[in-house]
Amino acid sequence: MRVAVIGGGLAGLTALDALTAAGVEAHLYEARGRLGGRVLTANNAPEPGLNIEDGGNLINTDHDDMLALAKRFGIPLIDRKPMAAHTRYVADGRLLGDAELIEDLRPIAAHIGRDAEILDADYAVASIGLDSISVATYLDANAALMKPHVRALIEATIRTEFGAEPDQASALELLFNLPVVDGEQAELISLSDERFILTGGSSSIVRALSEPLMSRISTGHALRSIAPDEDGLDLRFANGKRDRVDRVIVTVPAPLMRTIDYGGLLPKAWAELVGEIDCGRNEKINAGYASRVWEPATGPAGSAWAVDTKGPGVFSEFWDASSGQPGEAGVLTWFFGGDQVDALMAARPETTLRRAEAAIAPAVPGLKARTMRRTAWSKDPFARGAYSTFKPGQLTRFAPHFWVEEDGKATRQAVAGPIVFAGEHLSDAFPGYMNGGAQTGRLAAAAILAGLG
Repeated sequence: MRVAVIGGGLAGLTALDALTAAGVEAHLYEARGRLGGRVLTANNAPEPGLNIEDGGNLINTDHDDMLALAKRFGIPLIDRKPMAAHTRYVADGRLLGDAELIEDLRPIAAHIGRDAEILDADYAVASIGLDSISVATYLDANAALMKPHVRALIEATIRTEFGAEPDQASALELLFNLPVVDGEQAELISLSDERFILTGGSSSIVRALSEPLMSRISTGHALRSIAPDEDGLDLRFANGKRDRVDRVIVTVPAPLMRTIDYGGLLPKAWAELVGEIDCGRNEKINAGYASRVWEPATGPAGSAWAVDTKGPGVFSEFWDASSGQPGEAGVLTWFFGGDQVDALMAARPETTLRRAEAAIAPAVPGLKARTMRRTAWSKDPFARGAYSTFKPGQLTRFAPHFWVEEDGKATRQAVAGPIVFAGEHLSDAFPGYMNGGAQTGRLAAAAILAGLG
């Protein structure tokens, strides 16, 4: 049995690691000249001595695959939970007080919570109606339950978590965020604790996985086609190289799936998924400051949001990208989503950053970055966006093709004949996260190995 793994991000590397450990002849092909995909740490940039993420960054408490990899390779975790954290909110240039936000968020949060309970009770039925409408339509129908600044904040979470404007995102995604008011505490996104960061940066996992496997990895190989032949599968690459294999695991980002000719091997439902699902639009400006002047307002593990009730605003959220790292200097990640990304990419990044600093000044005054680094995932030909997003109707239509895991075993697989798919966009539980890539890569390899038995 010979297996090709397409894509050298976390899904591909995890799959190759598992197959190699089981003694399977496997080879990984990556289009770029580097490994890691959308996991990319900038060491010593934009500030010396700090490891700052251009891509995948945060690990939740329930991200078992990433936590297991960190433990296996002896990579310490920075735990943000014990750190002081406070979230600040600015709307139309005005700082929102905690008590005000709690009171204003409570009605719509309660309504969303009731819908979430209905969804949990009978997902198969309730999901259809919610998935058929956009977040914007859902919020329109419940406009009486929220003030304009509350709606703007909820819409901002759709931009950050899914890289989409509210009219382009399934209402199910709003329930996945699940804004809540619990006593005297308000959370716009309650189902993600984003507790851990990898010491040395997320790319440390990429290096740990790939270094023992370099003899089985070829970079500069962009797959163009998969065709059946009597001996298995014929793979052809853009550089003219070819390979013949028995099975293939495709782990490229969602938009890149449709750059491959599958030689008629995909059933209709799979062809539709490949042709339609996408990555959202998200970018970062990682900005360096001589000192961490935001800490009195947010603490080292807090964040700040700025919204405009008349439009998407300049940016959505910032957080301390240097929390838990030594030194006086610090870095803020300024996060942009949806239409904010179009404006960001059309302007000088320095201009946008100054506007963002001015927008958040009512909550965190005195910010003036001395260094900066802007990402460009939307322009990267091998990413074409940030991470998975789903339009109305797509989640329920394509759910049968997502990886579902229960008690360590896949109860639903992303398999189309001799082709196995993996990647965060195909994880039912962890879309958009590094853990979704690692989990589905592991499950894809397990599916191949099960076939050998």
